[in-house]
Amino acid sequence: MTAPDETPEVIAVSLQKGGTGKTFTAMNLAGGLAARGFEVLLVDFDPQGTLSANLGKREQYFDLDTLSLDEVLLDPSKWDRVTELIETDHEEFDLVPANQSYNGNKTPLDAADAGGNRFGRLLEHLEGEYHYVVCDCPPDFSPYAKNAVTAGENIVIPMIPEMEMPHSVDLLFDQYDVLEMMHELDISYLASVMTVDSTKMTSEHQRIVSWFEDTFGEKGVVTDHRAAFARAKKNQRSVYAYEESLANAELETYDRLVELVMAQTEPPTFGIDVEAATQLSLDGIRRRREQNREQEVNA
Repeated sequence: MTAPDETPEVIAVSLQKGGTGKTFTAMNLAGGLAARGFEVLLVDFDPQGTLSANLGKREQYFDLDTLSLDEVLLDPSKWDRVTELIETDHEEFDLVPANQSYNGNKTPLDAADAGGNRFGRLLEHLEGEYHYVVCDCPPDFSPYAKNAVTAGENIVIPMIPEMEMPHSVDLLFDQYDVLEMMHELDISYLASVMTVDSTKMTSEHQRIVSWFEDTFGEKGVVTDHRAAFARAKKNQRSVYAYEESLANAELETYDRLVELVMAQTEPPTFGIDVEAATQLSLDGIRRRREQNREQEVNA
């Protein structure tokens, strides 16, 4: 009998432009999956380390003496030490934080043998540990972005309504088309999410939103940013684990992103009823969180 596949689904949150919400999207996609019972590993591939800082790992980012992801990627003899990279103290998901050393290692990794697809090999040492690995990619086409994409062949594109978006998206498609051809990949664009501020919308913003809706159709999610979402980040949580944001009506719209990802991926089945998890609604998540809180109070 063939053993069940325990390889996690890997999702790259990627766009070669800064300030489009990659970190926000990665953190909350991971939170939405974890809220349904999936084991999730969040990976900060961005040399700026914003995700790591948002999750309280600022000291680790500046510690050049600690083992870092780029150090492990560069040295295959250290691949079996991948578990040493993982921070496990967050209530929702585990994290591989960024390290300041990333800034100096782009060129060596790019020049390394198979430097663009080592992350997938690294994850072989974590089989049976996670259902999903969500990667916060840098705003470029560096080896870190390439590794995240080649590992899972799944991409989520975050955007904001700026006039440069069509050009940035065309550039992303062009670059990943080349990567797909060079590595014989079959890349899936699972979803795109555009975050708007409805209180500041102009005719130009609306034109870009219309372009987004026409381009991405049912795989496009337009969500209105809420202050409660920002407060969740300030409290080092996803919007699914902060009471104010979890109760916000706009989360119903944002959750379509998580639903799109689940509908197009096949995570391993160890330790979870995948069908039940994917069918769990936001109301179900809210009830589960309330029950957990009551159990903690009564413990």
